[in-house]
Amino acid sequence: MNSTCLWLSVLCLAAMSTARAQDVPDIAVFSFENTSCAAWKRSRDDEFLRAQYRAWFRGFVSGYNFGNSANQVQLSAMPDLAAVDVYVDKYCEDNPSLAFINAAVPMIQEKREFRSPASERKP
Repeated sequence: MNSTCLWLSVLCLAAMSTARAQDVPDIAVFSFENTSCAAWKRSRDDEFLRAQYRAWFRGFVSGYNFGNSANQVQLSAMPDLAAVDVYVDKYCEDNPSLAFINAAVPMIQEKREFRSPASERKP
């Protein structure tokens, strides 16, 4: 009886640790050499660099949409360029030691729309 309880406890702990690990997926994010909030702030006066950063955010959201057909950020919900600037400025003000690209995830979480999954598309 004691060994059965021990094994059940071990299995429960293993299941809990696996579920916890799945809460925050480990993903590779391709971006820029310097993704600090300081770099974002410095780009304010460099329109060419700021345009690249803005385009990265739009591309990241597009990639999210591609991988999550049930939770799309609709074109009408995607912030315009000025709104992206304001959102990332606020994110960096609140999180100055983090990477500015981290602002993409909460932005998606706020803007996404839950719907039924689309059928798998064939290339």
